[in-house]
Amino acid sequence: MAVPATIIIIGSGVFGLSTAYAASRDPRFVNSKIILVDRWNFEPVSSTTSVQNPGAANADTSRVIRRDYPHPHDAYAALALEALTHWRAEWGENGRYTDQRLLFAAEGSSIEGPKRDGEIINYVKDAYELSIDITPGGKDALKVVDSLAAIREELGLPSTKPTNIDKDSNALRGYISDDCGWANAGASIEYLRQKVVKLGRVQFVVGQVGELIQSEDKAQVKGVKLLDGTEILGDLTIVAGGGQSPRILGLKDLCDVYNDVVAFIQLTQAECDELRRRKWPLIVNVNRGVFAIGPDGDNCLKLGHFSHSGIVDALKSAKIELGPRKKTLSAEQEWADPDFGWGGDVQLTELGDLVDDDQARLNKTLADYRLFLIELLGPSSFDSIDTVGDVKYDSVLNSIAVRPFTRIRKCWYTDRPSLDFIVDYHPSFGKSLFVATGGGDHAFKFLPVIGEKIVELILYHQGVKAPVLRKLNPSVEELSKLWKFPYDLLK
Repeated sequence: MAVPATIIIIGSGVFGLSTAYAASRDPRFVNSKIILVDRWNFEPVSSTTSVQNPGAANADTSRVIRRDYPHPHDAYAALALEALTHWRAEWGENGRYTDQRLLFAAEGSSIEGPKRDGEIINYVKDAYELSIDITPGGKDALKVVDSLAAIREELGLPSTKPTNIDKDSNALRGYISDDCGWANAGASIEYLRQKVVKLGRVQFVVGQVGELIQSEDKAQVKGVKLLDGTEILGDLTIVAGGGQSPRILGLKDLCDVYNDVVAFIQLTQAECDELRRRKWPLIVNVNRGVFAIGPDGDNCLKLGHFSHSGIVDALKSAKIELGPRKKTLSAEQEWADPDFGWGGDVQLTELGDLVDDDQARLNKTLADYRLFLIELLGPSSFDSIDTVGDVKYDSVLNSIAVRPFTRIRKCWYTDRPSLDFIVDYHPSFGKSLFVATGGGDHAFKFLPVIGEKIVELILYHQGVKAPVLRKLNPSVEELSKLWKFPYDLLK
């Protein structure tokens, strides 16, 4: 079998939906039947209107689109550049993408000084050096903000007394780049879903996959069996089920699947206008593992948290080791929970308190968000009493810093320790089972291009070449090594 006659794709998220789109447009699949299975009915009323899955990881108002991936993640920087050209064209139309400058910061010595062991700012320094190389205009197009006071002044909170920058002291520092933006994730999934619908090549099946159907000798996967007993047979099954992928494959260590919360602060139209007048940036504080996006299309400021693997990656730059995330339940216990992998809004009391079984852990995340806000937008920036009378107050930012969260949403990560995806054939089933998962918290930005890469890898391992040879960056050979199936999980 070279090009499979029938393809079953599990999951209509970033990996699955983009693969269905790419395969539908690829002439090598012109005679293939493509079936896309998802438990959510994206077209409940009419095929002309798609509605995003509110429980999916990609059901979000805003995702950062940046390309300053430092070494050793060079391949993702190249992919992000390719994706960004699409976001700034048709994919970003009708408010799906917004250019917004980025403030990337962490604590340590001067951003323009050498890296030092133990400093998390090394992660930002690496990104800064890369940005100098890849940003049009180079170093002159970037702005260094080499102290907390300089950062706050950039946001509109200048101090009334002069700031002497000590380049060797431990301080919050960073840089600002215009080469960034954010995308409306939910709207983008709806847009891509409609593109797939209009091609007329894909058969959509609504249902949850319970298990894979294997041949009697366990050497091949023949298709999938849904929880309602329906069986769907095919020559190639692609598992792109996000947080459900480890369960479907029976590989508990394939990815670390867990949840956290994002929080929203409602802004007035006047506040949004003022922030945009100030050229308000996306803000990332690596030390706190917190980022802020907005104002978004709903006039909200959204706060999110790094994934555990993202934190591990940032700490590596400081030569600080952090072990695996601690788990309280076994994979089997988690898989037995019908809400496992299902996100959505978290209930709040009238006082704004969380109503959730995991309240204590999630409250810690919300506390991280509040400290992030007060440090950057509060009236005193955690300064001592000798600054009393020297701080310029800002009614807009100071109010936002202490304003209650108006909405809390639970989201799910499907994390790989390396942050690298898995896009490869499962080695136990010949060429009948393909895996595309491990998106973590950074795969969404590649939505316009990731499907093409997945399709190329599917056929590359089958020995099928593109009808028109074109140079890929990174190459299909590089991606096949980077996204190789973790064989050690089968030992």
